[in-house]
Amino acid sequence: MIRILAILFFFSTATFAQKIDSLRKVYNSRALENVELNKKMVVDSVKKIGLRNVRKSAIGLKKMIFSDSTQKGNIPRKVLFRSLILPGWGQATNKQYWIIPIVYAAAGGGIYAIKFNNDKYKFYKGYLANFVIDGVKEVTINGRGPFTQAQVEPAVKAYHRQRDLSYIGMALGWTLQAVQANVSAHLKGFDMNDDISIKLEPSIQSSSFGNAVGVKIGLNF
Repeated sequence: MIRILAILFFFSTATFAQKIDSLRKVYNSRALENVELNKKMVVDSVKKIGLRNVRKSAIGLKKMIFSDSTQKGNIPRKVLFRSLILPGWGQATNKQYWIIPIVYAAAGGGIYAIKFNNDKYKFYKGYLANFVIDGVKEVTINGRGPFTQAQVEPAVKAYHRQRDLSYIGMALGWTLQAVQANVSAHLKGFDMNDDISIKLEPSIQSSSFGNAVGVKIGLNF
């Protein structure tokens, strides 16, 4: 009898343990599914918010750049954005068409300086590589020479420096033309009317001693 009870107790304990394990697995799987679902919801909400903000920024920038420049408002800011996107666009918005050829002439000079110095830098750098890699002692350049490594290195450094300065000058010129267009747009908004006049009007002021009669001067500009 005791053996039968022990067997039944062992069987019931094992069955109960199996049920607990199965419930635990179900709970863990559901918890994992909930975690993954929450992660997905968070990621989707972040993506939606990010796309919404990007869309709003793009719409605002589009309105800022491509709206009618004849309307009053933030015209100087529109001119600045247009000039930064395309040199001369801000000057065209301000109807300063005579400045546009100057802008593009300066840009062409900057591009030429960059290309010229970059080509020279690569040209002499190739000869410098002959000294460093091939171990030669002297080289002939365009039928002239021979030149040593100490004579070629200064040319490489000089053209490298001039190329970098050309890049800086190009960026500076781009910025200056945008600033010029922005300042011109600001100046166009000022009241440049030459009608400056002085108006005299009679005036009566009350005081503790009675009414005082005088003249009021008005300056219109």
